[in-house]
Amino acid sequence: MIIYLDESKRIGKWQIVIWGFLSYHNTHYIETFVKNKKKQFDITEKVELKSTNKFWKLFLKKISEDNDFRKLNITTFWFYFENYFFDSEDTYLNILLSIFSKIFNKINVKKTIKVTIIHDNLNFKNNLKTSQKINIFLKNNNIKADFKIHNSKKYLSLQLSDLIVWEYKKLYFFDDIDYIEDFILKKDINKKT
Repeated sequence: MIIYLDESKRIGKWQIVIWGFLSYHNTHYIETFVKNKKKQFDITEKVELKSTNKFWKLFLKKISEDNDFRKLNITTFWFYFENYFFDSEDTYLNILLSIFSKIFNKINVKKTIKVTIIHDNLNFKNNLKTSQKINIFLKNNNIKADFKIHNSKKYLSLQLSDLIVWEYKKLYFFDDIDYIEDFILKKDINKKT
């Protein structure tokens, strides 16, 4: 199982949403899926899909109508935090540790399944040291998982995560939005409270 993570902050309002999806497909499968969909949707292969460029709306619109996406075995999730007063590595690290505990309490993972957690680039001073801290936490909490930090420019799976979870950003950061698209909601383990 692979878990893909991304985050978005609203510093002025002291909010942060951590989001992502988990899948039993391997990374190659997800990467190939997104690559093929970009081609099918006439989006240049080298363009990074993210919510800050002109291609994300096109991709989300097309994927919402896509039967292959509906069959894709992914489960989306989000965690919302208020009072995010300190934009620091330690604060974010503690949030991640809390999230991992919640995810692994919510889903049943067979002991024989290896779990990889991939987070979009954190821009920490030392991503390797951060990864090591998280891996120690996982091991100490009997969570059989390996945490890695990657750059979404190189990983289409993280680009898909960025786009899917854009819906959660709308849900929490924009006052006029009170729902998320059905194609995301159907794959979600959380519900807004």
